[in-house]
Amino acid sequence: MLSLILLGVAALTYLFRRCILALITPGGIPGLPSYPDPIPIFGDLPRVVKSVKANHSFRIFFDGVGKDLGPIAQVKLGPGTTFVILSDYQEIESVFARHADFDRAAQTTEIFDLLIPTAQISQRTNTMWKHHRRLIGSAMSTKYLGMTVPRANEAVDELVDLFEAKIDKSEGKPWQVEGDMIAATMDVICGMAFGDSWGIVRDFAREVRSSTPKNGTLDEAIFATEMPPLAVSTIALLDSVPVQATFPRLTKLQTRLSPTYNRHRRLVFGYIDTKLAEARNRAASLGEAAVELADNTLDMMVAREMRGDTMTDAELKDEIFLYLVAGTETSAVTMSWWFKFMTNHPDVQHKLRHHLQERLPQPVTAESLSPLNAPYLEAVVQETLRLSRTAGGTTRQAKRDTVVLGHVLPKGTTVVIPSAFQTEEEGKPAWSGPPDQTTNLDGLRSGEARKVGYWAKGTGLKFDPDRWMRDGQFDANAGPSAPFGLGQRGCFGKNLALLELRLLIARLTLAFYFAPVEDRHNSMEIWETITGHPRQSFIRPERWPSAESTV
Repeated sequence: MLSLILLGVAALTYLFRRCILALITPGGIPGLPSYPDPIPIFGDLPRVVKSVKANHSFRIFFDGVGKDLGPIAQVKLGPGTTFVILSDYQEIESVFARHADFDRAAQTTEIFDLLIPTAQISQRTNTMWKHHRRLIGSAMSTKYLGMTVPRANEAVDELVDLFEAKIDKSEGKPWQVEGDMIAATMDVICGMAFGDSWGIVRDFAREVRSSTPKNGTLDEAIFATEMPPLAVSTIALLDSVPVQATFPRLTKLQTRLSPTYNRHRRLVFGYIDTKLAEARNRAASLGEAAVELADNTLDMMVAREMRGDTMTDAELKDEIFLYLVAGTETSAVTMSWWFKFMTNHPDVQHKLRHHLQERLPQPVTAESLSPLNAPYLEAVVQETLRLSRTAGGTTRQAKRDTVVLGHVLPKGTTVVIPSAFQTEEEGKPAWSGPPDQTTNLDGLRSGEARKVGYWAKGTGLKFDPDRWMRDGQFDANAGPSAPFGLGQRGCFGKNLALLELRLLIARLTLAFYFAPVEDRHNSMEIWETITGHPRQSFIRPERWPSAESTV
């Protein structure tokens, strides 16, 4: 009897196989371009996995969708999961500005909600998010950031000293620099956040001077330096964010139960607890003057409590941790890309050094680093941000049914903004696709007229800071670039990140010439975490003037 039933089921399955396959194959959004022949149940997921394995990057896959399918397309990632890839810059600007239609995507906020559940990055645009942004806004003001520069300069002094020590020990061999930059940016941000750095770079320099580097497989110098426990735990917590996880909710559950994760969390947040208590004691002793005298972020936030601007302790600690890691990871990786661009463009180094010698006073101040005073420095910073792999992959989610480039996107649809639009050239958009998808979009776009120019033909992928210069001044609207996002959910720490990059680039350019490295040390391959890191970030700095710098 059982055999007959199984035989009948098999026969019915065979007869209705096409209907069954149609039912279990993701259908996506009707009328929106998509890849042909999605796999039953999994849709385009195997295509995504293949690309990520080959390129070590989700960003490269999303950039390719626009080139394959046009300015707007969909990727089907399984039952009920469809991502819309928007590659047209002008419509991207519109989506970022349509706050009633779009919010930060749940896929982005949810990956941080285990580590820092009440921080801005984990919140949709709700009452808590608005309250936090208002309270922390002062930390990004020109006045406050200017007050932090002397302390940041001290941290950069220590980085210069570390490079000097490595030059003396390396015997002309290159070394990987990203670890140095993570240490340096962490010291800078700790000084800004707590009033004193962790002294990581200073300890690195002492360790370098007291040891002999090993020789690596690529004939590079490998230095034995060790991060302090607080820094190790901070990095471990950031690495626990399930950016690459196929099933992030399961990954978060495993992380929550991990003794190692909880040990790192107790150490870091215990430290923040201690610094919070110290800040409150200082504020109590200063009274009304506490707000005006605050010279670090935690003191400023605690001083505002005395005026009735409050958060819970859990919220305040989450925001301080976010401030710490956001100012470390992305800036360190961006600087790693900057070193690669400099080693490949000695002409830019010479021009930038001459510009800085003319424009910057000693000591360097926040005002002297501004685009108005040092426009070519800003051009180098923005060109580094445009081409570094730290940008792109921003997401938004439809809050209601809405129309984008003539297509209706249902409520809850996730829109992915790839990074390819930042290389868009005149007459050559960042997308291509089939002929019926490359028609004139002017009648379909929902925003205002284009606000920025185009990059010259054949230059979109080239590193050229001069593209940002107009009549000797920096032109922020020279062409498409949005490394910090756009709209009200753009990067809150933009001003902090720019100041940090300007200071590091200016000081290091004045101190060193970054000599070219061999091809075996100069791969542009990336590996991706929260940001896109260069797999190789070798530098071979020399003191000015050097034999190579004068060639």
